[in-house]
Amino acid sequence: MEDKIITLKNYESVAEAMLDHDVLSKNNVMSTINSEEAVEILPSLNEINAGVRIMVFEKDLEKAQLLLKEFHAQDGAIG
Repeated sequence: MEDKIITLKNYESVAEAMLDHDVLSKNNVMSTINSEEAVEILPSLNEINAGVRIMVFEKDLEKAQLLLKEFHAQDGAIG
């Protein structure tokens, strides 16, 4: 049985997506950033593509959401 790949979150910038991708990677959650190169080369694709997205396996969705929620809660507490 193949695991479905779904969108975890949409981003307005590649930098934001890369930060969250790094958090997931460090916590052993496989993810990928879609259209990274296309949006950087042709920013107008951002409108067509609804921004940059992080994709995860459906089975990892809840874990990924919790990791990012905790990370951004800590990040906000620091600043």
